Amino acid sequence: MKLSLIRFFTFGALMVSWTYLAIFAKELGISDTEIGVIVAFNALALFVSSSIFGRASDKYGRKWFLWSGLALSALGFFLQILAQDFLSLLILRVFLGFTLGIYPAALVAFVKESKQSLAKFSSFGALGWGVGTLIGGLIAFFFAINQVFLFSSFLAFLALMIALTLKFQKHQAIDVPRLPVDVVKRNLPLYLAVLIRHTGAHMIWTFWSLFLMELGADLLWVGVIQTMNSVTQFLFMYTLGGRIKYTFSVVAGLLLSSVTFLSFTFATNFWQLIPTQILLGVSWALLYVGGLRYLMDKNVEKATAGGLLESVLSMASIIGPFLGAYVVAFGSYRSTMYVASIFAFASFALFLFLKTKQ
Repeated sequence: MKLSLIRFFTFGALMVSWTYLAIFAKELGISDTEIGVIVAFNALALFVSSSIFGRASDKYGRKWFLWSGLALSALGFFLQILAQDFLSLLILRVFLGFTLGIYPAALVAFVKESKQSLAKFSSFGALGWGVGTLIGGLIAFFFAINQVFLFSSFLAFLALMIALTLKFQKHQAIDVPRLPVDVVKRNLPLYLAVLIRHTGAHMIWTFWSLFLMELGADLLWVGVIQTMNSVTQFLFMYTLGGRIKYTFSVVAGLLLSSVTFLSFTFATNFWQLIPTQILLGVSWALLYVGGLRYLMDKNVEKATAGGLLESVLSMASIIGPFLGAYVVAFGSYRSTMYVASIFAFASFALFLFLKTKQ
């Protein structure tokens, strides 16, 4: 239960901070293009950090990376409240991105080694997202939007307090090359499919809160709509996530993502996005849990494989905002959703093709 609570608090902290970032940036006078740059460089820092510390955790053990990552991320969430303009927010988000890459691979590997369900563990991340964004919405609505960063920091601090009580077994070092080519080749179908799908997704998510407000949602409803997605993920992951064969789960998640992203374009007010959040929650639950189980079952270098997945997600978070800013500049927020739907379908076809070649 302790590991699930760590996941609950860390994912809540992450998603609260992310959900209100674009709106906060707009209040500081930052443009859509600059928001895309901030999100992309935040993801670049996370990509670099995940690549380094996933391998290091396999080699040196889980404890210190889990503890230090949680402590530094709590600090990183807090420091965002000091942002005053584009440059200061960019620097603070880069720092936060690097800290957020230190602990996830170690945490997931520790869950697997503790013989706990990855599906149920992941479900608590979705639950933390839902509870966190709902409370964050109340804080932003009744107080000030920058106060959500203090709330994120508090959640990360709670996760650290729990992590300090964990009992770690003596670690058996796994020798992983600095460039884990074999791990990449072994899992290439999943990594490429997730990269393409998530690049499209981040074209949408970079401007998602602004799109919701364009449709009439206020700060509270931004949080409520996010909660619908996360609650669906929690229920699906907890009850069914571990029972579906992981290859089928990945395939279904990719295909349903394409349908979901296209469905966003039909909304004419924010109320109509509520049912689409159920589709979104199911599609991501299928893809993420299936992908994690795929990696943990197929690889001895569990933290390295998991760290590379985080790196892939981060790489998509780098490419997506830049592409999204370009598409928005020549189109609209809705245009990103059409492109994302095409990307997700392409990732579905590519995964099936590459799997048949292995």
